[in-house]
Amino acid sequence: MDIRTLAERELSELPLFDMTEWLARKGEYDPSFRLVASEFGVITTLLDHGYYEEASERIVPLLGMKVPAAFHRLGLALEVKANGKKAAKRRFRSFSSAVIQHSDLTEWRQAFKFDKKWLGLPLVVGLAAVALVFWPDSEPPVVTPDEPDEVVVETVTEEEALAERLEELEAEVARLEKENEKLQDSDEQKPEESTEEAPDTSTDVVPLTEVEALVQDKQYEKADRLLDGKAKVGQEQAVGFYRLLVDNKLGQADIADYAAYIESYPESGYKADVLWMKGIAEKKANDPAYRETLTTVSEMEGTYWAPIAKSVLEE
Repeated sequence: MDIRTLAERELSELPLFDMTEWLARKGEYDPSFRLVASEFGVITTLLDHGYYEEASERIVPLLGMKVPAAFHRLGLALEVKANGKKAAKRRFRSFSSAVIQHSDLTEWRQAFKFDKKWLGLPLVVGLAAVALVFWPDSEPPVVTPDEPDEVVVETVTEEEALAERLEELEAEVARLEKENEKLQDSDEQKPEESTEEAPDTSTDVVPLTEVEALVQDKQYEKADRLLDGKAKVGQEQAVGFYRLLVDNKLGQADIADYAAYIESYPESGYKADVLWMKGIAEKKANDPAYRETLTTVSEMEGTYWAPIAKSVLEE
């Protein structure tokens, strides 16, 4: 199987929700897992928004811990998406022999054409087999009543994070539509002015609700075609944001595009989202300005991206 096809399949099929829950339960009785449980919530959020490079970097500490093989599969898939096959193979070689020979990584061994002989002497193979015997189960041990109570770390799952952000966007769209209705009502009360130009046809107007649905389904190319039209009165900010978001997903947005949006709509409800995309674009371009941009985002308390921006700045 092609390495990129394997990576795409892993990202679509790995049970991220169950993996998040496993880390949370593990953190209840193992303090070393509490921080990574919270960090994994950030990783899944970055993954959901297509920031593979950042997600791949942040999963590295977790790969050095005793976790189910699913986490190593995720680490390999992220590295393929972020930096390609050679980088992923280097990451694969960095795993312990027990992980490399784990049955769940069979397809990755085949994809890398990895020869078991690299392990060398039979003694090394024997040690790997012993390590497999003590490989942790997918379920953590039950905490006995004698153990002290621990605070359960609340993590943000991929589904919860996406649902939360979509609710915010839907509320913003609803608000803009209400404002648009008010503007239309006021226009109807004004005396009609003669004009030689024919009114815009409905096909020229951006169907914002449909665009939003396509973006939720990650059908960015279809959304891009619908965004060629003209924004309805009162929906300019929302349409401008979705144009930026779709261009970002299709790799067509420039740093200047984000700056232009902020300059045009300094009070936009999407300001934090746009600044986040701008900061990440600057970081990928090795532009030191990214720290200033993400600092601004981190100070926007109550916004979705503020805690994630803080986490990126602490790297």
